[in-house]
Amino acid sequence: MAERGEALTDREREVLELVATGITNREVAQELFISVNTVKVHLRNVYTKLGADSRTEATMIAVREGWVDVGNGEETTAEASAAREEAPLRPPAPPLPWPKRVALLVSLAAVAFGVVVTWPHAQPQSGNPPDLPLDRPQSADEFSGREAESPWEERAQMPTRRAHLGLTVAEDRLLAIGGQTPSGVTAAVESYNPGSDIWTPLQEKPTPVAYVGAATIGGDVYVPGGCDAESQPTSVVEVYDVAADTWREVSPLPQPRCAYAMAAHEGKLYVFGGWDGERYLATAYVYAPETDDWRELPAADTSRGFAGAASLGDLLYVVGGYDGEKELTTCGIFDPASQTWSSCAPLAVGRGGLGLAAAGGRLYAVGGGGWSSYLGFNEKYTPEDDSWRAVETPLVREWRNPGVAAFQGAIYAVGGWNNDYLSLNQVYEALSFRIFIPVSQQ
Repeated sequence: MAERGEALTDREREVLELVATGITNREVAQELFISVNTVKVHLRNVYTKLGADSRTEATMIAVREGWVDVGNGEETTAEASAAREEAPLRPPAPPLPWPKRVALLVSLAAVAFGVVVTWPHAQPQSGNPPDLPLDRPQSADEFSGREAESPWEERAQMPTRRAHLGLTVAEDRLLAIGGQTPSGVTAAVESYNPGSDIWTPLQEKPTPVAYVGAATIGGDVYVPGGCDAESQPTSVVEVYDVAADTWREVSPLPQPRCAYAMAAHEGKLYVFGGWDGERYLATAYVYAPETDDWRELPAADTSRGFAGAASLGDLLYVVGGYDGEKELTTCGIFDPASQTWSSCAPLAVGRGGLGLAAAGGRLYAVGGGGWSSYLGFNEKYTPEDDSWRAVETPLVREWRNPGVAAFQGAIYAVGGWNNDYLSLNQVYEALSFRIFIPVSQQ
């Protein structure tokens, strides 16, 4: 009988390595030419020996112990090297004439068809005309969706399927703003009411942008910069008045940028890193609505885009990201009071294009993967012991740039990219209980 701490057998390691890819027990059985019941027996032994309660927790332990390689930034193969050359937001060249673009895309498709790249190596990404990443579908047998038993609950789907959007909470609603759709950059603004589970279209953003964030201060939603339809970063800052359903402009960003990390904290807006059209940045800025001005802050240690940022307590956390070569596990803390940076425990796996949200005194890192790492689970950060732990994910392999926000103790993840632009709307109950105050009836 298996005991905790006992070494895994070779067969149990094989089963665990396959489970870590996100496939089902039946698919594991087919791969190893054993029965499904035998797979279940091996998994029970794995859980007992590792002290794990789920597939997700067992996967995270395997990653931490180095038994499973999820492409955590270590490029070791020719395929991975080639993937870096086609990584997102590389310094752009001048746009090619259309005939050459078509010829280039045909050539890339031929190369992709002839090269079999399986997990855990990175998936090559082709360029999004003219300069940004094209979210290319995987083949059907590479796609994997929700686990059969997931703590994530599916809600009404967003009307416009998209990735690289901004998502924020305003009053009692979630607002999804901008992003990239199958037909290009969008100006769509859609409101989701969690109580009625209904989406409603709102006044479109004046400037369509993707690779953008949104944050709420008072009754206003701020959307700085982003990349426009020509794949160029902008400096325009547009503000949505929730009550009036109108947009206005305020002072522009000091530099054009997109793919930044952003969070609101104590009535101010903080923007970290991003891409300026030529390179990834480490610079940081703060915006004060009362004076309508931007001020530069001490730069972070790491130049990156596609990171996540969130306010927790008196601090701002900037997590993960992509530096042009690999997805990062980096976790940094910015103290607005002292205007200093410090480090926190790194993520278990590199995550570029993740969303970060705070709920119940914890941080939740949702999504990422697909450029140089693999999404097998989300992660939860506990500041008291400076540690990350596994949280289930409704999608595996990759889930890039969903909109992620916390609302009433739950984490909402909307849209993103996983084999296609998504309209999904998933909610995870971050708090294990809620307090209801009964109201007496007269």
